[in-house]
Amino acid sequence: MKTIKSKTSAKLAMIAMAGTLLFTSCDREEREQLKAEADRLEQKLHERDSAFNSIMNVMAEVETEIQEIKEQENLIANNSNGDFASQSKDQMVSDLQRINNLIDNTNEKVKSLSSKLENSNLELNAFKKRINSMMSDLKERETAIAQLKEEVETKNNRIAELNTEVESMVTRVQLQTETIDVQNQELIERERDLNTAYFAVDTEEKLREQGLVAKEGGFLWIGRTTELRADAKQDKFTEVDIQNTKRFYIDSDKIEIVTEHPSDSYKLVNEEGTVKYLEVTDPSEFWKISKYLVVSVKG
Repeated sequence: MKTIKSKTSAKLAMIAMAGTLLFTSCDREEREQLKAEADRLEQKLHERDSAFNSIMNVMAEVETEIQEIKEQENLIANNSNGDFASQSKDQMVSDLQRINNLIDNTNEKVKSLSSKLENSNLELNAFKKRINSMMSDLKERETAIAQLKEEVETKNNRIAELNTEVESMVTRVQLQTETIDVQNQELIERERDLNTAYFAVDTEEKLREQGLVAKEGGFLWIGRTTELRADAKQDKFTEVDIQNTKRFYIDSDKIEIVTEHPSDSYKLVNEEGTVKYLEVTDPSEFWKISKYLVVSVKG
């Protein structure tokens, strides 16, 4: 009887030991599973935090760039409202190109931001709304910049037209100025010709020697008169301005006025029996018939 009880007790002890070992083994596996799950959750939280920070950084960059685009756009819009020179026009075109590049870069960042948000498994509707707002804002900026480009191009074309018109006007003015200069010169020369006369005084013999006068008319040397030669050279005369010259000095007691002039348009001034000078009293009448005054004196 004692032997049976002893065997039973031994079996119970072995069962209890086996149960304890089984319980201990199960508890360790469960702890390991829980630790692995905790590690996985911690890694996921780390990835989520990293994605969140990355999204926030890119979003801040995008918002800053959009603000810069707006400021540059306003600056160019204000400058394009007035007249601008070639240098500012070229600068404006360069600025517009730079803004275009900035918009392209910002668009790429927004696409990257949207992709990161989709891959992050973050259910943040506010982020999505902000990204959609950014994309809409960038679209508006693209439209505004396109309009500015069109305005600048229109102004460039208008400036080119105005430059052509100005060049044409300058050419016309230059031609008119040249024509006026020529006409003025012609008037000056004509007035000078009208106011220029030629005077010669000497003995008849010397006047003939110089080719200024010749005997004309008469018959058999009777009744011939001394007259101005048609081919007399002007450089043999003294050139005078009829507006400023009224007296022609002769200083001879016997004279003959070879050229024809109305007798009431001049007078001979005598001093001590000598004709000192001829004074023109009516220039328009005196020079009407001839612009030459030739006086022959007796030596």
